[in-house]
Amino acid sequence: MKKLIILASLLMMYSVYLKADLVLPTGMQILTPTGVTVTVADVRSVDMAKNMVVAGSKTTGYKVYFTASEADHGEELWVSDGTVAGTKMVKDIFPGPTSSGVAWMQRFNDKVVFQAQSGTDVGVELWISDGTEAGTHMVKDINPFDSSNPQGFTQIDETHFVFAAQDFDSQTYASAAQKWLWISDGTEAGTQLLKDCQVFHPGSRSANDMAQHFCRVGRKVFFKADTKDSQYGEELWVTDGTTAGTIMLGDINKKVVNDATGATAGAQLDWFTNFYNEKLFFNAYSDVTGSEPWVSDGTVEGTHLIKDMNVGLDASGNPLGSGTFAARVYKGKVYFRGFDPVYGLELCSTDFTEAGTNMVWDMNTNATTTGTANASNDLFCEFDGVLFGKGSTGGDAAATNPVNYGLELFYSDGTAAGSKMQSDLNPGIGPNAAWEGFVVSGSMFFRAQNATPVGSQTWELFKIDSKDEFPQQVVDLVSGQDFVHTFRNLAGDLIFTSDAVPSLFIYHYRKPNYNPATDTDSLDINYNTRNSTGITNVSQDNRNLILYPNPTKGFFYFDSSVSDLKNVQITDITGKVVYKSNNLISNKVDIPNLQAGMYSVELNSISGTKRNILIVK
Repeated sequence: MKKLIILASLLMMYSVYLKADLVLPTGMQILTPTGVTVTVADVRSVDMAKNMVVAGSKTTGYKVYFTASEADHGEELWVSDGTVAGTKMVKDIFPGPTSSGVAWMQRFNDKVVFQAQSGTDVGVELWISDGTEAGTHMVKDINPFDSSNPQGFTQIDETHFVFAAQDFDSQTYASAAQKWLWISDGTEAGTQLLKDCQVFHPGSRSANDMAQHFCRVGRKVFFKADTKDSQYGEELWVTDGTTAGTIMLGDINKKVVNDATGATAGAQLDWFTNFYNEKLFFNAYSDVTGSEPWVSDGTVEGTHLIKDMNVGLDASGNPLGSGTFAARVYKGKVYFRGFDPVYGLELCSTDFTEAGTNMVWDMNTNATTTGTANASNDLFCEFDGVLFGKGSTGGDAAATNPVNYGLELFYSDGTAAGSKMQSDLNPGIGPNAAWEGFVVSGSMFFRAQNATPVGSQTWELFKIDSKDEFPQQVVDLVSGQDFVHTFRNLAGDLIFTSDAVPSLFIYHYRKPNYNPATDTDSLDINYNTRNSTGITNVSQDNRNLILYPNPTKGFFYFDSSVSDLKNVQITDITGKVVYKSNNLISNKVDIPNLQAGMYSVELNSISGTKRNILIVK
């Protein structure tokens, strides 16, 4: 113990020395106090155990939430408004030097939700915070006998989020503990079990996998699950926030793994990608085609394979499969690292038709016995009108036709002619090791290296202001490896941290030709499709239908014309109809006989259907 205390003291002294010795560029500063260590994980995932989240609104402003530790309070929830004075610990949730275990934090409008533990007499439960001590509290003790360990928080509509948690029933169900699907409006009364299905991997993933396991598309959330009796393995499910609307979308992998029960294998789902709030693009494995690109519109009939890009069987008789990687939406298509039988793993795109799913560009043209070598592209983001990423041109220093440059930045406008290597940042065949391309205020930031260290990567901070500008190094924090990571946008300023200097950094930068009209970033949560201001399958958009008061004691009003309505129907969380009226004479609905709980209110109108507005009594 004495050795550990001495080591901790030395690390703190070293950290203080590093901060004092840093030379930062104009506009960059450290927000966290000396002696405070930011504990955000350095993986690329956007939802992870130790995350950094920006939440807020245009009217209230934005804050960045993160975890950090210091000697007196351990690891706790911290917040910053982008100023040194406004960077502070939110609350000592587990009083004293013991850490509260804040984890799996995600945005919920202008607040964040997360799991934490406040003491030895309560487990790890659901918490919420608005960035103030008074506004930070446990929402509900879901599992009074243990920890519910809630994870996978995903906002589903303007007032609710879904997540997976382990209550007493799911913990003790069958042979092993399960996490079931829950929904919450951020209040204790409004936090309810939504569906007793076995949710897989809520929030967790491998270190280098950015693929989300929960994905909102419009006002639905797709997730990985099985029935609580383990009939199908990991398959694609969707929820609209109601029990009746929480369903499995098909048994993609029908290979039987238990002859006695008929249970089938899981579909190995990955790369959930929201396509303009209209569809879900994802990767799935079937026993017929292997791992290939799929699409779903949230219905059983609209969930299907897009294309078998690698036809045939391997030596063991299993389907070959191609897989997808680093999917990004751009110009009305999904772009991804896909497989071509001649050109290997290259930049591909899909319009969700078989004919429209093909390779875009062969970046690595080095010849092989079957065609050309893999570029293994990783896609970042759209910037300056093109899609950016990194890929390999080959690693043979002696090659001249083509010349090999190693792993470098590229961009594409969606055509082979409009695709090119952007720069040779690491000269020769050395890899630039770029990751986490991220646009803030009209400039693209990323972590990369312009030289190859021995045995590792440096991950320095670079930027470009236009697609053809040679990357500029923004800062060199320490000699050697900076390992900058977790880029976030705080109202137009770049927020990040570093393994070498585990502090919270802010960088206020505007490029020379910065245009507020085009370069101002939107931090709003977007529910719109490409062609409308609302979700078309919710007629008379739910955003235009307000039920109040909510929660209610025995009645509610709705904002709508009574003459346009046909009927009102209310169902409980099991899908049972508990109230129905076909003769409305006012916009008031009395529900004095309903038990306390969460209900779905469906209003059918002459011109369309207004449905699935959740209300709590």
